[in-house]
Amino acid sequence: MIKLLLIAFIILLVLLAIFLLAHLNKPLLAFQKANSLKMKRLIKVTAGALILTSIIGLIILITAPLNYSVITLILGSLITSCFAILISRFS
Repeated sequence: MIKLLLIAFIILLVLLAIFLLAHLNKPLLAFQKANSLKMKRLIKVTAGALILTSIIGLIILITAPLNYSVITLILGSLITSCFAILISRFS
C-alpha cells in the first residue's frame, strides 16, 4: 500500500514538472510575467529538480528499504514549496 502511494507521489512530481515545462512560454497560472528570464530559469530549475527527485525516488523505491523513501517525500515537498515561495515574488 505504501509503495503504491509513493508511486503516485512520484507520478505527481513528474506531472508537475511536465506542466511547468509545457507552460514555459505561456502565462503560468495568474502570472503574466512568465516570459521574463528569471521566471523561465526558475521554472526550468524547478522542473529539472522535480524530475531528478522522481528518478532518485524510483531508484530508492526499487533498491532501498521503505524507510529511505522519506527522502523522496521531503525533497519533493521542499522543491515545490521553495518554488511557491519564489514565484510569489513575481506577483
